[in-house]
Amino acid sequence: MTSTSVSDEEILSALLAEDDVSDLAVARQLGCGYQRVAGIRKRVGLPAYIRGRRPAYGSLEEAFGAQTEPVEGGHVRWTGPREKCGTPVLRWRTLLQTAYRVAFRLQYGREPVGKVFRSCGIPGCVAGLHQEDRLMREARKAGKPPC
Repeated sequence: MTSTSVSDEEILSALLAEDDVSDLAVARQLGCGYQRVAGIRKRVGLPAYIRGRRPAYGSLEEAFGAQTEPVEGGHVRWTGPREKCGTPVLRWRTLLQTAYRVAFRLQYGREPVGKVFRSCGIPGCVAGLHQEDRLMREARKAGKPPC
């Protein structure tokens, strides 16, 4: 096929056939110039193709939820990666933190102060409600309501 024998409709159809296809891939498939494909993409308002690895999850919440599973008693088991010592860790975009800190942040909407410990005593539980930071532990010891 030459560039002149490929219609704009065929190019558009190829762009829409896959969720994430490059202009160059469509051009090679149809035997036309990638600049023509890019022009059609732009004209119809399709987002530009972005090279490289795509994030596996759209949000921190989605990443956390995909690597956990609820268990009996309101506890949450971590199914994602762990450090060599066994600590559950979450990798999302440029973030690398323990699953405990992420669970705390998602539950309480703030960064934890100091270390995060489980309040339930169940090893490995990453339920947000079962995580305490230093401020919460100090408040509990003083007999005050948690932060």
